[in-house]
Amino acid sequence: MLQQDIEAVYEELATGIDVAGSADAEIFLAQVCLLLARELGDRERVLELIRQAMRLHGEDHAAGPAPVR
Repeated sequence: MLQQDIEAVYEELATGIDVAGSADAEIFLAQVCLLLARELGDRERVLELIRQAMRLHGEDHAAGPAPVR
């Protein structure tokens, strides 16, 4: 994707967050992520990208997924 495409995606996400409101912003973003994951169709790649995002935010969970409860 070109930089202008990334910026357009960012702007649309920002609009979606504004429309969802602060109470539902996290749910909105989770829905977007799950739709994108389904579209990508590669479980391991999706998990890798989630871990990458966590590392970017200082939450390195590279040891593996959390146990299922």
